[in-house]
Amino acid sequence: MIFSPLLVVSILFSALYLLLVFYFFVGWVRLKKSEVGRPKSEAEQPFVSIVIPTRNESENIKTCLESIFKQNYPQHLFEVVLVDDFSTDPTLRFAREINQSNLLVLDLMQYIGNAGEYSPNKKKAIALGIKNAKGDLIITTDGDCVVGENWLSTLVDYFTNHDFKLVTAPVMMKPAYFPLQIFQQLDVMNLMGITGATIRNSMPTMCNGANLMYAKQTFHEVEGFKGNHDVPTGDDIFLMQKVNEKFPGSIGFVKNFDACVFTKPEKGLGNFVSQRIRWISKSARYSNFKITTILYFAYLFNLLIILTALFALQMDEFSWLPVAVAGGTKLFVDFIFNIPITVFFRKWYMLLLLPIIEIFYVLYVVLIGPLSLMGRYRWKDRKIR
Repeated sequence: MIFSPLLVVSILFSALYLLLVFYFFVGWVRLKKSEVGRPKSEAEQPFVSIVIPTRNESENIKTCLESIFKQNYPQHLFEVVLVDDFSTDPTLRFAREINQSNLLVLDLMQYIGNAGEYSPNKKKAIALGIKNAKGDLIITTDGDCVVGENWLSTLVDYFTNHDFKLVTAPVMMKPAYFPLQIFQQLDVMNLMGITGATIRNSMPTMCNGANLMYAKQTFHEVEGFKGNHDVPTGDDIFLMQKVNEKFPGSIGFVKNFDACVFTKPEKGLGNFVSQRIRWISKSARYSNFKITTILYFAYLFNLLIILTALFALQMDEFSWLPVAVAGGTKLFVDFIFNIPITVFFRKWYMLLLLPIIEIFYVLYVVLIGPLSLMGRYRWKDRKIR
């Protein structure tokens, strides 16, 4: 029997997946490149505060800060507020060794006491940074990120020339020479593509706190992180959701490579898994049912591919059809979606690796989903429950 129940399910799920990715594809293509406007005089440019919550980034913090202080934006019109979250390495000392008049280094322990040493404090660190920030405009990034010299001016130009309340911008992982690094790089590029696409389609689903900008007033108007302080992560997405609920249509995406932030891939499989559990574990608290529906559907579709692959092992006459339909559809539509994404990130040659990456991606999604529900992982030498 050619049209077995499994084949029918495969056709149905494949059709839905095609429509979903087409929705993303159209959103990304319709999202216009964010061109930088005419140069503004210093009198027209706002003062900006860059808030960096950090923990155990002694290997990266100097490089991060040096890249920020090389901006072509006037030095006296921005400051960096670094908040150390109980680092157990020399991060705090290294940051204080940097001689910059527009750098403020805060030790979170001095504000919340030793009781906070064993709890996730990123939101508290950001809130403290914003409280001590001089600027009316806030940009958040992470201590393991580096930026190009046009990063700040590109973000500020986009924000001040639009009526958005919150904007997010691309994040890219590099370098990527080894298999796990390449996998992470392409995965994050896809997440950025979906981020920009859904924002363009007026249904923002995600953003990244490593490259986020909003007005201090907006942060206070939505009462900051109130309502999700107990969630270890989500300093970015939950804030975006609150802003979008209070100010519909006020989220923007800076589609300009100069606005990109660069961060290193995780070293080792264990760290990678912990990072992804941390990212996904907050999904249970999403307030938008459309987002959770998409996540569950994506998980089920990937699970279906594995089940159809196992079914194909029966070696019956048409047992290969369900996996051919589901797997073939996924590979085809993902390839089409990745064409404009890889071109934007200047990594078009990664399309050649997509067939191999797809196999590991299906396994990764199916395995990481249940692990994220456990809510337990280790991050930055801190055990999270």
